Amino acid sequence: MSKFGKLIDQCIEETVNEVLSRRKLPDTEYIETDNLGEVIEKLSILHTRMWMLEDAIQEAKTDGEVAELKRKIDICFKVKRPRLVQAVNLLVDNAIATGKSLREDSVKLYKGVE
Repeated sequence: MSKFGKLIDQCIEETVNEVLSRRKLPDTEYIETDNLGEVIEKLSILHTRMWMLEDAIQEAKTDGEVAELKRKIDICFKVKRPRLVQAVNLLVDNAIATGKSLREDSVKLYKGVE
């Protein structure tokens, strides 16, 4: 198993233990989503956008452009990302508390993937 896989396993184990010890779901605002894969996909897209915005800062010609790009990065990092991470946490917490699986059949179609 890779170091990344071990880290994920450790995080899952810690989360499971924490949720089970609380014996209730946390009170948090829930982002509407179909499944865990959808949230991970949204997080991946968001991180890609953030990297593109950071790259665009290097090419910005004015202080105004830099400020606008940094504002957009702040929205991604301080508003959107926490909501998506929270959705992952709630999905995992709910699955643990209810004994439901997070695995669902994918219905998405990607070019070049059968």
